[in-house]
Amino acid sequence: MQNQNSTKTPPTQKRVLPKVLYHPSIQEAGGGASAKTNVQNRRKQNLKSRPGTSSLPQTGTNHEMVQKNQNMTKGGSSLKHLKHHAVEGPESNRDPNPTRDGALPIPDQVPLDVTVHLDRCLLEKVEVQTRGQRTNPDWFVWRKNRITASVAHCIAHSRFANGKSKAPPHSCLAAVTGEGLRFQTRAMSWGIQMEAEAVRRYQEWKSAMGRSVTVLDCGLFIDAQRPWLAASPDGIVTDSRSSERLLCLEVKCPYKHRHRRVEEACREDPAFCLQIEDHDERQPGQSPVYHLKTSHSYFTQVQCQLAVTGLKQADFVVYTLKEMAVVPVTFDPSLWDETVTKLEVFYRKAVLPCVGQKMQQDIATGHRPEL
Repeated sequence: MQNQNSTKTPPTQKRVLPKVLYHPSIQEAGGGASAKTNVQNRRKQNLKSRPGTSSLPQTGTNHEMVQKNQNMTKGGSSLKHLKHHAVEGPESNRDPNPTRDGALPIPDQVPLDVTVHLDRCLLEKVEVQTRGQRTNPDWFVWRKNRITASVAHCIAHSRFANGKSKAPPHSCLAAVTGEGLRFQTRAMSWGIQMEAEAVRRYQEWKSAMGRSVTVLDCGLFIDAQRPWLAASPDGIVTDSRSSERLLCLEVKCPYKHRHRRVEEACREDPAFCLQIEDHDERQPGQSPVYHLKTSHSYFTQVQCQLAVTGLKQADFVVYTLKEMAVVPVTFDPSLWDETVTKLEVFYRKAVLPCVGQKMQQDIATGHRPEL
């Protein structure tokens, strides 16, 4: 098979450019210490004063084969009213782009109203500040009260977002507002463990296909036109020579099918994310062509990642102990327009009223509200 595919710094200050963090799977040449160790050391330095941070183990596996694949109107006004009374003093007139002095932004400085547009320089700083994702407390803080790619499918297909129910799904709402419980299942732990190995294998495969790429570690990308929408891909694929951003990378390591080939998972599990494109021209022994099901939650997740990052193509990687399949996914503007409309309905009618109610409670108890 073949794979398819600003804020100006004052003149008295020295511009500080963010360091590029390579994905933990990337090894440095010459047999020296790995970039993974460098990344972890940098994170430890950045998070020294932050409690509750821990790194998750990464393990490797041997593969028999690497396959090549061919292929919100309600509640808004009340929240605005609360914003003017929730924070007293200079912060009551908050600037939606509050980093003109070059300082790193904090979440309280950035309004979440659906009518606000944010400066891209600010958003680039947030992305850098939240690298490390689940190992970085800032990542959780910036995700709070934003619809992220991982819950986009659940929200867009809910009865509430489609006007068939007056009650929003509690699990989706809790995931957005940060009120949900944080727990880790065996399947989640497995995916976290295997991600770096999968990325390393992916880079090797790309190089073997004649395109040398680098997978960059990334943080939270926030949509400049919709600051309530965000996504965290597993990596950004760049050209190793030109540093041009090429693709989003999303990796899945299904625990249920860890001992199976991808083709077996497709044929035996109707709920599996991939499907096989069978055709008469396929020769015996020829590798199958996979597609990511457009009805699957992972497809919506990748579409959201592409929309927020501005990229048009993604590589979706499924990695098991038997093999790896790389499936190209292209941005679908029509499908995304339909999806994001439903996401905004959910945000306006469910998230904003919930946040407003929480702010009222904070004001009543004398606590500083989190906007």
